[in-house]
Amino acid sequence: MNKITHLFIFDLKLLRYLYIFPFLFYGLSFFLILLFGERFDDPFMPYISVQGLAVPMAGWHLVFIYNSVFEEGSKETLIRYYRKNIIFDITRHFLLHGIFISLLTSLTISLKGIDFFSGVLFVHLLMLYIFFLLIGIAILSATESLDITLAIIAAYTFIEVITQGTFMPWPHLFIFEEPVNNLSLYLTFFSLMAGIIYSIIQLWVKFK
Repeated sequence: MNKITHLFIFDLKLLRYLYIFPFLFYGLSFFLILLFGERFDDPFMPYISVQGLAVPMAGWHLVFIYNSVFEEGSKETLIRYYRKNIIFDITRHFLLHGIFISLLTSLTISLKGIDFFSGVLFVHLLMLYIFFLLIGIAILSATESLDITLAIIAAYTFIEVITQGTFMPWPHLFIFEEPVNNLSLYLTFFSLMAGIIYSIIQLWVKFK
């Protein structure tokens, strides 16, 4: 417990004001769900708020924490240090951000009912959460550029959410309507799984 507390305090001192960004987005998502969840004709609005606004912020802390590996001019030394902690870091942030995603999911269920969250949506949300938790540091470790990493994730997420997956025929990770067992749904899950596997392989290669 002391180690966990120490690491979170270290993260807070390292990131300073950047540390609060995910929580601001969680608060915004909570506000949108509560304020507009039952006023929109689109019954998927609350879920879109969770998956398109809150979940992409799950990997924010890890990206900025591990960015120091590639910006301080002592990559080889820092990689050896972070190699020992990367699994633990991912686990503790999975639990931390998972609490807030679970609260937003519970709020959505309270507004839409438990029947709204089918097994497909639960699995999708879990996979999407793991995807965004890992993909940021995976891209960062590949590009070694914070700007490129954030630009890729932000641009993709913004375009997908605004156009609800209709802009380009690239891999679509989000679900914007009642899931139907068709090719599009299968491709969404395939893309998520491929992204998760890529992230794990990339991190293993970089930090092995």
